[in-house]
Amino acid sequence: MTEQNIQVVAHKMVYILVVEQSLRAGEGMSEEALAADLQRHGIDDSDRQQALEWAIGKGWLQKAEDGEVRLTETGFDMNFTQ
Repeated sequence: MTEQNIQVVAHKMVYILVVEQSLRAGEGMSEEALAADLQRHGIDDSDRQQALEWAIGKGWLQKAEDGEVRLTETGFDMNFTQ
């Protein structure tokens, strides 16, 4: 997967958490539930893992000890109207 595709999937992850799931900063969902939502958007597990790591590196998401993917303030503040 190219760097650009990784970025697109990472943006989709944050979009799902903020817009579709209506989560706020500090809230999250299980990796399994996020994976199911991403599959609905045509994104497979191998792409998901690379994008998750990229989004964590950007500070948009955090991975909790319980396996939950949590939205950061930076991720929550992303502008999806562009």
